[in-house]
Amino acid sequence: MRASLTSWIVRHFVAGTAVLAVAAYVVIYARILTEPPIRSDGYSYYVYLPSWFLYRDISLDVLARDWYGGSYPAFTAILRWPGTGQWLNAHPIGTAMLMAPFFAVGHLLTRWSNLPPDGFSFYYEHAAGLAGLAYFVGGVAVMRGLLTRHFTSGVTLATLVSMTWGTNLFHYGVFDTTFSHAYSFFLITLFLDLTDRWWTRPTARLACGLGASAALIVLTRHTNVLFLLLLPLHGITAWRDLGPHAAALWRRRGSLALIGGIALVGVLPQLLIYRQATGSWLVSSYRAVGGAGFTFRSPHLVGVLFSTQKGVFFWSPLLLLAVAGIIVAHGWVQRLVVPAVIVVAIDTYLIASWSDWQFGASFGHRGFTDSLGLLAMFLAAFFAWAAGWPRLARFVAAGVVLAVLISTAQMLQYWIGILPMANTTWEQYRAVFLRFS
Repeated sequence: MRASLTSWIVRHFVAGTAVLAVAAYVVIYARILTEPPIRSDGYSYYVYLPSWFLYRDISLDVLARDWYGGSYPAFTAILRWPGTGQWLNAHPIGTAMLMAPFFAVGHLLTRWSNLPPDGFSFYYEHAAGLAGLAYFVGGVAVMRGLLTRHFTSGVTLATLVSMTWGTNLFHYGVFDTTFSHAYSFFLITLFLDLTDRWWTRPTARLACGLGASAALIVLTRHTNVLFLLLLPLHGITAWRDLGPHAAALWRRRGSLALIGGIALVGVLPQLLIYRQATGSWLVSSYRAVGGAGFTFRSPHLVGVLFSTQKGVFFWSPLLLLAVAGIIVAHGWVQRLVVPAVIVVAIDTYLIASWSDWQFGASFGHRGFTDSLGLLAMFLAAFFAWAAGWPRLARFVAAGVVLAVLISTAQMLQYWIGILPMANTTWEQYRAVFLRFS
C-alpha cells in the first residue's frame, strides 16, 4: 500500500507542483509584491519582444526613445556600445525566444481588453511571469521522467521534493520568473534527458532536439555552453574509456554533425545582433557595463560555496548530499560522474570569479539554479545508496525533512522582505532566523 501511494504521488507530482506554483504566484502578486513580474534582470531578458514585435525595431532604439527619452535606466544593463553608439543588451535573447508564445497570448488578450498594446500592460506582464512558471514546471516534469527511468519511486519522490523545495528552485519558478534561471533549469535538464536517450539510440529526432536545446542553452546564458560537454563526455568513467568512447562518437559523426549544425543555426540570430551593435561577431556583452567582468585570479570560492551571503551549501545544504552522491554513485549515474564533475567545477569557478559573485539580489545563489536538474541525479544516487542502510536512511530522511522545511520557511521570509536580498551577515541571519515579523 505504501509503495503504491508513493508511485501515485510521483505520477501526480508535476500536476500538484503546478497547482501550488500557480497558487503561490497569485498570492505573490495579489498580496506580497507591488512590483510587476517584468523587473530587474527580467526586464532586460524580456525587452526584445516588445521592441521586435510592437515597435518593429531590432536595435532597441525606438523603445528607448518612446519610454525613457532616449536612454535606458541603469538597472537594465542596456548601454550604447563604445565605438558604434548602438544599444547592446547585456542579457542575450534566449529567454525572450522562449517567452514569445506567451507574449503572443498576452498581446491577443491585451487587444481584446482594450488595454494599451505597449508591451508592459497587465496581460504582457503576467504572460511573461507565467512563462517562467511554465518552464519551471516543464523542467520538473523532465526531471521526474529522468528519475523514474533510473530510480525507484521512493528515491524519485524524495529527490523531487528535495530539489523543488529544499533549494531555491521553487522561488525562481514563482517569484523571479522573468529571470533566466527557470528557463535554463528546463533546458539543461532537457538536454541531459535527450543525451541519455541519444546514447541509447541516436535517432534523427533526438539529434534535432539536442541541437535545438543546445542553441537555446547558449542563447539563454552564454556560460552555460559548458553543459553541452555532457553529451560527448557522457559514459566516460576512467582513462581506459577514452579510446572506445572516441570511436563511438566517430561512428555517430553524422548525428553529431546534425546536432552541431542545428545548434550553430540556432545561435546565428544572437551573433547577428552582436555584429549589428558592435561590428564584431563575438563579444562580451557586459563590456559596456562598468565594473562587470571576471576576476579569475581571485575567485570567491569560499563565499560562493559556504558563506551566509550566497553560499550554495549554506542556503541549500541538501546539495551536500548530491556531492556525496557523486562518491557513492553506481550503475547509470556513474556515467554522469566525470562530465558532471568537470562541468560543475568549471561553472563554480566562473561563478566565483564574476565581479558580482553574489549575482545581486537573490534567494540563495541563483548561479547554481540552472544546474539543479543535473545535481538531482546525484542526490538520487545518494538516497538510493542510503536506502541500503536502514538506520542511516531514517537519519537522512529526518534531516531532509528538516532541511526542506527550513528552506521553505526562508523562502517565505525572503518573499516578505525579512531576509536581506544580498550581503547577509551571520549576525543578520541569526537575528531573523525563522522570524516572520
